[in-house]
Amino acid sequence: MRRARSEIVGRAVRTAIRNPGRSTLTMLGLAIGVAAFIAMVSFGTGARTAVMQQFEILGTRVAFIRSNTSRRDFGGSPKPLTDSDVEALKRDAMTIERVVPRTTELRTVRSLNATYSTEVPGFVKVREWSILTGGMFDDTDVQNRAKVAVIGVTVARELFGRADPVGQTVTVGTNLPCKIIGVLAPKGQATSGRDMDDILLIPATTFAAFLGMPTGYHELQLQVRDIGMLEAAMLEVVPIMRRSHRLSEAEPDDFRTGSPIQAAAAAKLVSNILTGLLMGIAAVSLLVGGIGVMNIQLVSVAERTQEIGIRSAIGASPRQILVQFLSEAVVLSFTGSLVGVLLGWLMSYLVAQAMGWPGGVPVLTMIGAGLFGTSVGVAFGYLPARRAARLEPIEALRHE
Repeated sequence: MRRARSEIVGRAVRTAIRNPGRSTLTMLGLAIGVAAFIAMVSFGTGARTAVMQQFEILGTRVAFIRSNTSRRDFGGSPKPLTDSDVEALKRDAMTIERVVPRTTELRTVRSLNATYSTEVPGFVKVREWSILTGGMFDDTDVQNRAKVAVIGVTVARELFGRADPVGQTVTVGTNLPCKIIGVLAPKGQATSGRDMDDILLIPATTFAAFLGMPTGYHELQLQVRDIGMLEAAMLEVVPIMRRSHRLSEAEPDDFRTGSPIQAAAAAKLVSNILTGLLMGIAAVSLLVGGIGVMNIQLVSVAERTQEIGIRSAIGASPRQILVQFLSEAVVLSFTGSLVGVLLGWLMSYLVAQAMGWPGGVPVLTMIGAGLFGTSVGVAFGYLPARRAARLEPIEALRHE
């Protein structure tokens, strides 16, 4: 039995070798389909991972409250975010570990040799900021309104070139000298295209005392006790803020809440949809490859009609003829799918290197794509094989 199978496979391989041009075209269609399927899955996964990494930079336990002072549809006069809101949240919220007021303005920053305009937040550390050199200001600096600053690598490059900025003094605005105590590790660009390294951080109290905040804080950042409490925290802060702003039941919120987790979930959903669409398009290319297998096999049956008639005349059964042509479809489909797996992996690797995405393609994905491509080729090869098996020996021998 095993010998018979080996003979069938060997005959199928020899048939493919005798027609190299036809066999190559047949395998090429499936190879392109399988490669496209693997590449599309890899591109979707890599893009989704890159987007999720951008959101992870913003912090996994952070929520925010922002003022709606610019809303025109608010019935009354929206109140800005103030220290009374901060105290109310610290006093009444059970899921909040820290409340950090933040305000941001575009200010001119000057060193001895250069002038540069950058985003200047009044800030207390909440996010998982990584420090390249130096350190971050602490709660003591915030309480004492210390004139200290931590800068991003873009600001460091613009103001100091290759020199070490730690220990240097810059002037923020017109008259606020700040000593640089640290440089943030580079973060690159956000999903919006904004340079996240173009930033200078100073304590929020220093900002309020020396630069002024006539419209209150721009944002209150909330660090929850545990990431599992994030949704509960966002629900808990709403009644606290409404009480702090003395809003009646009929009045809408004059603030809004949110979290990077919400945006990350939306981005992940969109990415999954796009990945599914890409996989659907790649699956269509696989079907096209399968149709190519069927067409080539039909041509092969037409050319080998007399051969089929001779084999039938000397005793070959319809089942043996069916198995022979199916084995040829299996050999062509398997070889084409294997080439497609290699091409798909190579495409995924090269694009991942160029885009900075994670470059690995799951082994199960490659195996699944290869098996799917082989199955498609065999399925489309069944119709020509069945047609060959049903040929009448006498009619086949008469065929020219």
